[in-house]
Amino acid sequence: MALTSTAFMAGPGGFSGTLSNKLDKMDCSQVLAAVLKADKQLLGHIRMGPTAHNIEVNFIEDELNPAYILAKSAAVGSVVASTYTTASLQRILRKNAVIQPNGTEQVIQITASVAAQTLTGAIYGSTTYAAFASNTKCWIVAMPYADIDAASSDISMSRTKRKNFMQVFERAVEITQTRKNMDMEAIVNELQTQIKYRTLEIKRELDMAIIMGYARASAANTYSGDHELRTLAGIIQLLRDWDLDSTNEDTTVIQASAALTQGHINSLAYKIFDQGGLDETADPIIVVGAKQARVIAAMEKDLRRVEQGERIVGYYKNVFLSDMGVEFPIVMDRWFPGDKLTILDRSRIALRALAGDAWHMEKMAKTGRNEKWQLSGQYTLELRNADKCHGMLYDLS
Repeated sequence: MALTSTAFMAGPGGFSGTLSNKLDKMDCSQVLAAVLKADKQLLGHIRMGPTAHNIEVNFIEDELNPAYILAKSAAVGSVVASTYTTASLQRILRKNAVIQPNGTEQVIQITASVAAQTLTGAIYGSTTYAAFASNTKCWIVAMPYADIDAASSDISMSRTKRKNFMQVFERAVEITQTRKNMDMEAIVNELQTQIKYRTLEIKRELDMAIIMGYARASAANTYSGDHELRTLAGIIQLLRDWDLDSTNEDTTVIQASAALTQGHINSLAYKIFDQGGLDETADPIIVVGAKQARVIAAMEKDLRRVEQGERIVGYYKNVFLSDMGVEFPIVMDRWFPGDKLTILDRSRIALRALAGDAWHMEKMAKTGRNEKWQLSGQYTLELRNADKCHGMLYDLS
């Protein structure tokens, strides 16, 4: 609807004498109800974080040293550590450390100084050693220390800096003095009504952006934060490429290539747990679109018991209980892709506004009898520990 044009003057709601065309006197309550339809979507589950002070927003992630090493199958008397440099092994292991291969009752002691990827070890209290399967997790059970030994080397891990970019969300409303002052039923104030509509549109755009937003990359494979039309990286991009180097790491991402099952969700939950997520501070939810929400609702529906006289038909579940005992409230978002499911930790996700540029409305310069207002704000998404505390299933049929 062109509120500043002259088209409305000769059309419905203007000076037309046809009763059926006089929309300015028609009850618009049903239209208004449709526009204002309430949705409990993802946006309502994301807290507001601290304000930011640059269009490239950086945040620091700390983590603990690993609780295990991955070891290849070993020859007798040695544990060949996989994917570790000597320096990284020396940081987390030392001579006399006690490790236990996952799934076995062996307890192995490192019997020589950690100086290379091949670790010399033997069954604790023995001189024999049995091999185990390739890429076995070896839990670091203990690192005993003698009173007379000198202090060990510092093993603090380097902090990781992550980033995202600010995105401007904007709408304008322009209205003539005539249109502004017309008396309409159901619509008490045309300007305020149009501002409300534009606000809902920006809310919808923001919700889509935090899900499917994609940060722009240059030909050199680096991301430009100073681009005027910069866009923020959304949840899907950050889960697959948390360091924004255009390479998918997929640490906590699973390609299902099948219909969604409870097993898929439990596998994803365990994968996050195995990376260190779902800890005592976690506040996890499952986010899906309507398609997968229906699949979840139908899971084990035959086990539902009904009482005589029950008048409710159908099945609906709003909490998923994982096989590890963790409960995941289910959030259905209208705009979430139908082939995906994510587990998000609400304690590690936040919207951040640029300082002085949170959601606001400003009156622009007046042109003739036209009034113009601009609604805008600049926001980004902070997703901490994307590769450890959140996860995604994709390619769900």
